[in-house]
Amino acid sequence: MARPKTKSEPASATPNPYRAFDALMATAAVDSQIDALVQSGVDTPTLDQALTEALGAAQRRWGLGLHHLAHAARTDGTDIDFLVDGRPVARLSDGVAALAQAYEDMRATDERGLSLWGALPDGPRVPGDAPAARLKVLIEDARDFETLWTPGRGEMLHRTWRQGETLFVEAARPASAEAALSDAAWDVITGIKDRTFQRELMRRSEEVGMLGALLGARHAGARSNLNLLPDAHFTVQATVHSATGAEARNAESHRALLRAAAAELEELQGHTTRQLSEVLRHGLTNR
Repeated sequence: MARPKTKSEPASATPNPYRAFDALMATAAVDSQIDALVQSGVDTPTLDQALTEALGAAQRRWGLGLHHLAHAARTDGTDIDFLVDGRPVARLSDGVAALAQAYEDMRATDERGLSLWGALPDGPRVPGDAPAARLKVLIEDARDFETLWTPGRGEMLHRTWRQGETLFVEAARPASAEAALSDAAWDVITGIKDRTFQRELMRRSEEVGMLGALLGARHAGARSNLNLLPDAHFTVQATVHSATGAEARNAESHRALLRAAAAELEELQGHTTRQLSEVLRHGLTNR
């Protein structure tokens, strides 16, 4: 199979799809390094595997609740196709908004923004707050199972499932990309040194929200430009940790997985807010 193009394209040519893919993965704090892999002259099958692995890692952090589906990405040398259960659903060149909509059409969420889809295609689902003794039996058993969402600390929720020899835990704190941008806008506005300007933005935010106030202080096309960025459509809402072998059948290991997943989610969402603040701050005079 032919290798993907690796030569630099002129500025007027189609944007580099691999660099764009890396930027998309960054919204999930996934360091995919696909562009560097292409520049190294990797063959297409290896590249497709790397694309799929990075996409899988991003799916676990985007919190879309589509674990029951098989996700893949592949390149034809000039573009990247996103597939679900082997079926193409979007192309990178269509834009991140189109990809986000394709995934949104597959989702089912409750009033909290949590997925109503099970992580497993089938199998028993039990309350996450089931008695500890019952959960211990499930963890130590060899059969597949999954729990429903259970409230945790700091507005987080979690669920557990076993698939084959692997035990998974997912910590989630739903925060849409728009909400994440609004949080970042708050950080930017509260950090403005000019108190008169800051108060004016606060006043505007009562009508159009923090993000609207901040974008309105820039230029007429600010929102349209922001909508083109992957950060406007994808953000970190969950983390998934797993264990295999003996650890997958140990109740204490399960508790450790829950703690690790929650700690990672806390760290990643904080990092995302800081990163988005820099995106929003760019070009805005901090007087």
